[in-house]
This record gives sequence, C-alpha cells and structure tokens, in this order.
Amino acid sequence: MINLSRRRMVLGTAGVLAAGIGSHLLGGGVFATLAHAAPPLASAVTMPDSFMRLSRQLTGMDALEPHLAQALYGWLHHAKLDTQLDALLALFAEHGDVTGDSLHQLLAQQPAEMAQLYQQLVSGWYLGVVGQPGSQQCIGFENIVSYQLLKNNLLPPSYAPGEPNFWIHKPAAAPQNTLEVNAHG
Repeated sequence: MINLSRRRMVLGTAGVLAAGIGSHLLGGGVFATLAHAAPPLASAVTMPDSFMRLSRQLTGMDALEPHLAQALYGWLHHAKLDTQLDALLALFAEHGDVTGDSLHQLLAQQPAEMAQLYQQLVSGWYLGVVGQPGSQQCIGFENIVSYQLLKNNLLPPSYAPGEPNFWIHKPAAAPQNTLEVNAHG
C-alpha cells in the first residue's frame, strides 16, 4: 500500500504540472511524441492501390475509412505483403463467384500465407482487431466496416438516450419555459 501524505501529493502534482508546462514550452519533446504516436509503420509506408481494391472487394464497400486502412496496412506491412495482395486479388479475379464455404475451401487449398492474409484483412476491417490470439491489438472501433454497415439501422442496447455517438454533437438548446423534465432510465 502506498502511503501518500498531503505533502507528497502536492509535490507530485506540482512536478507533473511543471513537466507538462515545460514540455509545452519546449515544443512538445518526448511528451508530445508519446501522446501522439502512430501505430508502428502506419504512416511510414505507402499503401498500394491493390490493398484498397482488395479491401473494397472483401468488404463490399466503396468508401472505406482511410485512417483504418492506413492502420491495417501499416500493421500488416512486411516485405512480401504487396506480392501476397496481388496473388489474393488474382485468386478472387479468377474465382469471383465463389463465396461462403466454397471460398473457405478454396483458401484452404492455397498457401497458408494467403489464407492468413485473407483472415487478417477481414478481421481488421470488420472487427478492428489484428494479430494472433493472445497478442491481438485493436486498430479501430467506431470506423470498422461492421459498424458502418449497421449504423443507420441498428441501435445497440444501452442506457444511452440517443443513437450511437450521439454525444459528439452539441445538443439543441432547451426551451426556456419548460416545466417538464426529460429523464431516461
């Protein structure tokens, strides 16, 4: 258990405040770098057109969220990725009518890297999660494809009084002479 006296709390708070002010005055430095760090390689790599073409084909959506695309491509980026993307695109071009279980059987006949890339792309776009079980990372939440597909049709069960993300919009002004109380719950 930490024994925190009033003196230690005041000194600690003053130290954090001084570090924040010093960081701001010195142009950010380490604190700004840590606070605004991008995912590994997310902005350092250029996404090829084949990545977005394949992503549009897998999701069925023309307008995919660019930040999620960059994060997913940055997370997946390795030396052979572009070649694997082209191979997966060629496979879908050759077997464009294959869906569902037939698609999974087709992928099972391909090299393991191609099936794994397919799974990572679908998981990244629809769930916002990448990585192997036990070491998964979340790269997206409200901008994932599954949310975009349902955002106008399905309200998640909650105690929230509005649609998803209603709190990001400024509420309308309440009438001045109202005695009625709006209570939710």
